[in-house]
Amino acid sequence: MAWKQESLAVITSILLFACAVYLVQDFRSQYTFDYSGGYSGELVFKPGAVIDGDSLRGFALIREDAVVYARYRVDSEEEKHLMEKLVDGSVFQVTGVFEAASAPSHRYSFNMADYLKHNGAASLLTIQSMDGAQANATWVNRLLGRRDALKNHIRAHFPESLAAEAEALLIGERENMDPDDQRVHQTLGISHLFAISGLHVGIASGLLYMFLVRLHVRKETAFLILLIVLPLYAVIAGGAPSVWRAVSMVSVVLAGKLLGFKVPIASIMLTSMVLFLLWNPYALYKIGFQLSYGATFGIIYSLKFLGGIQSSLKTGFVITFISQMTLYPLLLFHFYELSLSAFVVNSLFVPLFTLLILPANFLLLFLTGVFQPAADFVFYFYEPLRSEIDAFMVWLADLPYQLWNPGKPGVFTVFLLMGSVYLFYCAAERKFHFRQLLILLVPAILFTALPYLDPRLKVTFLDVGQGDSALVELPYRQAVYLIDSGGLLRFDTEAFKKKKRPYEIGRQVVAPFLKGSGISSIDIFIISHPDADHAEGAEEIFRLFPVDELHLTPGSASNALMVQLAPDTAEAEVVFPGAGSDWTVGETQFSYLSPKDAEYEGNNDSLVLLMKTGEYRVLFTGDLEAGGEKDLLESYGNELAGLTVLKVGHHGSKTSSSEEFLAALKPALSIFSTGADNRYGHPSPEVVERFTELELDTLNTAENGTIRVLYENGELELEMMR
Repeated sequence: MAWKQESLAVITSILLFACAVYLVQDFRSQYTFDYSGGYSGELVFKPGAVIDGDSLRGFALIREDAVVYARYRVDSEEEKHLMEKLVDGSVFQVTGVFEAASAPSHRYSFNMADYLKHNGAASLLTIQSMDGAQANATWVNRLLGRRDALKNHIRAHFPESLAAEAEALLIGERENMDPDDQRVHQTLGISHLFAISGLHVGIASGLLYMFLVRLHVRKETAFLILLIVLPLYAVIAGGAPSVWRAVSMVSVVLAGKLLGFKVPIASIMLTSMVLFLLWNPYALYKIGFQLSYGATFGIIYSLKFLGGIQSSLKTGFVITFISQMTLYPLLLFHFYELSLSAFVVNSLFVPLFTLLILPANFLLLFLTGVFQPAADFVFYFYEPLRSEIDAFMVWLADLPYQLWNPGKPGVFTVFLLMGSVYLFYCAAERKFHFRQLLILLVPAILFTALPYLDPRLKVTFLDVGQGDSALVELPYRQAVYLIDSGGLLRFDTEAFKKKKRPYEIGRQVVAPFLKGSGISSIDIFIISHPDADHAEGAEEIFRLFPVDELHLTPGSASNALMVQLAPDTAEAEVVFPGAGSDWTVGETQFSYLSPKDAEYEGNNDSLVLLMKTGEYRVLFTGDLEAGGEKDLLESYGNELAGLTVLKVGHHGSKTSSSEEFLAALKPALSIFSTGADNRYGHPSPEVVERFTELELDTLNTAENGTIRVLYENGELELEMMR
């Protein structure tokens, strides 16, 4: 146990030191430069800046120790092509204004302020003009130029179906990978195979070494060449923490062979970690850094256990198990879910990538550079084979129950889960028994069970910008209902403005909240009516979650948006409820109050849902306007009087929330679902004044972010979830 205590102390010291360095640098970055007002001067984009559509964005230096996240909107296709040539390695003369990062929609969505902080940036800089560019010919920029040349070479000489994968595997460029393919990789737990890491560096080193030996280069000279080439390859491959970790460890081993000394692999890893953090303290926050060193730590400190395994197949499975078990608390913290199939799938795909796919890509890159006809001959056989492998991967990913989604653990829970992993390794090292798996399983099962032990009824109004989306979670997770999914109204734009990865409300706001809350399936998905700001995000929801029932307002199936959505709803039971449709789960009743006919004509035919538990009542109104409100009062006025929570109709438009309606309902709390500074001016000032005159309390997602209302034993609790 002494070596374990020593290693734990060393790692703790490293982390504390890195945090201290980070705080010092953060203090310098924040207070040695004035980030208020405007800026005029030089700017140099750091590696990793991207141009997507008409947007140029990335981290940049505006002086030696001042880092910002810069954004610029290009005006024309000609300017875009020019920026693509200049962005890496040029000093720009710019003018712009500093801006504060916008608040996240909820605690599980992307947090721009944290992203800036964790990358050493103190502010956002919106660039208003770029007046000129001057070459900045450093050796790093020259290497990055080689990286761009390789990227363009791959796009020009590889078949389109193979180019995106080749970019990812050879130079760490993943911007062109299809989101659907990435979802398959995540489901199977093989995303790491498409991010350059130790496997890629090891194969690249081995291939180069074999090539040099075939050329009759002396072993010592080959080692020396590798020591020179590997750091250069790390830069060309994107310089991710996993790449530098692998390159640094391989380099130390090679240096040891060259100079005749041997260093314990654990010491090499820890030294690499220390040097990396000294070079870039902010790497501590990068997911790639945490996962790469975490997996390596688990494998290195299990070498004694692995040494007793005779079968190579069993060794591969155990290495996969060790990696997954070591990292699972971190994976849950960052991604809220874990692939259960990864334990088996990696045992198949790691050898496949090691022996076939990675070597094939290196070979094809070489052949396309020296003799294209030979490359075309290999492509003739390799492309259909790769297509069959892809089809097999999609088939595997479609198998049910592969993802464990208990939600995002808090910091205390993460340390508890990590502690259970450490105790398991300590026990298994002496002698492994299957009952020792309980050390891992019991904390994981308890964490998974928490939502099913929660007696509270939860209603969450998601901040989806200018749109609607609400989530109902019944006590003890008896059922989960999603009401609308938000979305964006998209307009036709010029070709150069179209983004490769457009912003998607369903994927980037609604889905993270569901996954972060430990929700892996939806019992009923209710689309109140087929407007884009209520339903455009539904496509991503159906692709990411199993849905048992889909409720649509009668007559809306022929709407263009619903027709487009139809292929994704094939697995769900589609229902068209109307006024009078109801159901009960436990003590909670649900009733549709509108519409009364089967002809969809617009906002007043929105599905209007009343949820009630005893005296607690919540009314979801969709985009109901004054005419529909009047009909509700005529039929249900007494039942709705003294309402607990009202989801304000049509985002507070002046055509909704009539004085008669509000006076009759007198809701204890009303929720506006709007976007900050939206083009429609919602909520309308006259509607806000109406609520004020009637002394009705309101909250707005544009101001408060995601709003959760919790109900238990007659008591209400409000929670703002930013």
